[in-house]
Amino acid sequence: MTQVTDHGGGVRSLRVPIPDNPLGHTLVYVVDTDRGPVLIDTGWDDPESWDTLAQGLMACGTSAAEIHGVVVTHHHPDHHGLSGRVREASGAWIAMHAADTAVVRRTREARPERWFSYMAAKLAAAGAPEEHIAPLRAPRSRALPGLS
Repeated sequence: MTQVTDHGGGVRSLRVPIPDNPLGHTLVYVVDTDRGPVLIDTGWDDPESWDTLAQGLMACGTSAAEIHGVVVTHHHPDHHGLSGRVREASGAWIAMHAADTAVVRRTREARPERWFSYMAAKLAAAGAPEEHIAPLRAPRSRALPGLS
């Protein structure tokens, strides 16, 4: 069962999982507005994450089809990964800062291997242990999350 935290004033939060990631989850906020619910972030682009988001919205008395809008706090795929799927379900508007939009566009236009190499280099430069970097160097059959 999806955990929903009611913060009062028409604001609730859901823990949407980030599979295979030590962070564990992204908090997605559901904000009631006069025009319908607005999400603050959406979670990682993964079937388990989508199912959790859908169950959480139902627990809040709504559904993905009823979402009016999405505000993306920043470009990381655990924050905007499901925004395209929410838009497909509801026609919701999606808002993010222009600088974040540029990052998303550059990521979409680059081959996934380039992104994974970039992230591996950044983590290595920051001193991350090899066991954390190795998965980024492994061959992948999936596209990058959040490209939709």
